[in-house]
Amino acid sequence: MTSPSSAQHPAAENACRIALGQANQVRPKLPLLKILQAAGAQGETFTLKEVMHYLGQYIMVRQLYDKRQQHMVYCGGDQLGELLGLESFSVKDPSPVYEMLKRNLTSAAVAGRFVTVWASIFNVVLM
Repeated sequence: MTSPSSAQHPAAENACRIALGQANQVRPKLPLLKILQAAGAQGETFTLKEVMHYLGQYIMVRQLYDKRQQHMVYCGGDQLGELLGLESFSVKDPSPVYEMLKRNLTSAAVAGRFVTVWASIFNVVLM
């Protein structure tokens, strides 16, 4: 079954397939780790779900989203913008975030099955 969001962004969905088991841990590179820690993350390894949660928290705490168009994130001049290489992005097309995660996450455990998490990245921002 295809969700409406995955039908709209099949390339983004494919870009976010990361070879990880559900309980496997990822290790963010230092710039991303600092962002996650600024949002309350502790430690150096996380599940992919935790990374997504803390990214959403970071955007909310720093108020990087547009109050009227909450799908828009303005990250220019912020550590997140530096990592992404962007001034802004829309969570409706999160492919730049996926690309950044692919560059900044390494597996902290042996790879398992493929997990698709694209629809849950910024649920916190859209709520």
